[in-house]
Amino acid sequence: VVEPGAGVVTLTTRRLTSDAARSLGWHDAPDVDVAIDIHNPNPAIGRQLIEALAPLRPLFIEEPMPVERVDALARIIEGTTATIAAGERWMGKWIFFDALSSGLLAVVQPDIAHAGGITETKKIAVLAEAAYAKLAVHCPLSPMAFAASIQVDACSTNFLVQEHNEVNDTRRDDGTTLIGAGFFKDPYALDDEGCVAVPDGPGLGIELDPKGFEKVMEKPWSAVRG
Repeated sequence: VVEPGAGVVTLTTRRLTSDAARSLGWHDAPDVDVAIDIHNPNPAIGRQLIEALAPLRPLFIEEPMPVERVDALARIIEGTTATIAAGERWMGKWIFFDALSSGLLAVVQPDIAHAGGITETKKIAVLAEAAYAKLAVHCPLSPMAFAASIQVDACSTNFLVQEHNEVNDTRRDDGTTLIGAGFFKDPYALDDEGCVAVPDGPGLGIELDPKGFEKVMEKPWSAVRG
């Protein structure tokens, strides 16, 4: 359901967004990279948010315009020096080509489940490489989608960072964060630098855990993520 006025942000909210970003203080912590998702606002609001956030030099500013509107993206980012990322809900390589050939994106964010699978996502990564853009595969979905994304990352020279859904995380007593526990027999483990090892098994490199699935399915269903 889309409520009246959806995508229109009040002046107070825009100020709070900028103030909240500044209060994080990551400009005082040069080893911390912060990306900001402003998530498809009204184009005018997107431009204002970019202007407010660009001086903070985030890793990138994500999705500053309505979905699949390359023309709107061009108007929104005109004149900015901010690093712009988009593409999490774009379908196929052609819209990425349009945006990249116009020099509008510094980071592409295809989602394997939306863009057309592993092969299409890899093609998008190659298009981005030719346009000097980095790859940050979007993945808020299942651990299986994460496993597929990791394989594309591993063979892409312009890989930047990999998103994952914290709902799929399990934290062990020793503090290690596992991704895919209950889904895979050997889940991914985040190291101290926030990285995971690329599995060397056949296919996606993972083996499903039927008994773990049974435990996962015993959990109560919720319509709300988190």
